[in-house]
Amino acid sequence: MLHPILQQYIPLTEFLSKVLGNDYAISLYDLSRPTPSLVTCSPQAGKISDSVIKRLVDKSTDCEDVIINENILSAPNHCISVSCMPICQNDMLLGMLCITFDDVHYRNICHQIFQLCRPNSNSVVNLSITPTSEPTEQKNSVHTELVARDAAIEALHTYGVCASRLSSEERLEIIQSLDEAGIFLLKGAIKDVATVLECSSASVYRYLSQIRMDALSM
Repeated sequence: MLHPILQQYIPLTEFLSKVLGNDYAISLYDLSRPTPSLVTCSPQAGKISDSVIKRLVDKSTDCEDVIINENILSAPNHCISVSCMPICQNDMLLGMLCITFDDVHYRNICHQIFQLCRPNSNSVVNLSITPTSEPTEQKNSVHTELVARDAAIEALHTYGVCASRLSSEERLEIIQSLDEAGIFLLKGAIKDVATVLECSSASVYRYLSQIRMDALSM
């Protein structure tokens, strides 16, 4: 049975989730037993692994204070920020309220901005001098690249998780929605979508082949 004190934190968890939005996962853990258990989490995909919870519990016990913006590795080359507040009664640790923040959506936006201002292969068309007959084509090239990336980021954002946490079914759903919107008709869209979804271009091609085969079998 859940401790009454922890029970009181459930409405707060739901409130914070609604206020902060999908980039934040709010979770409440019961630590009154030998094995930590998740009481509630919104969105559900923001659940922290038991090994990470143990590390955070040990750290909070040592410092006897809240943990603010602790970076943890959620996937290879991908970190999320975790803030935790221990919930105690008479020096007994009952639970922990955790807020995790995944900045993948904002890093993708920053990546796009840097591509526009850095003189690399993706943005050099903005810096070169060309005949008057070509600027429209160049502008369209940059525009279509942003359309594909933005569409993929927006589709990913609706799931409320980073790309590394997507299941195969969720990736398939995203790619299917982008295909139905005609995104893959744009030049370079396969590569751009693969970058946002953190998978290979070959994987995107496989998903598209599966979508085509499913459509033919209907």
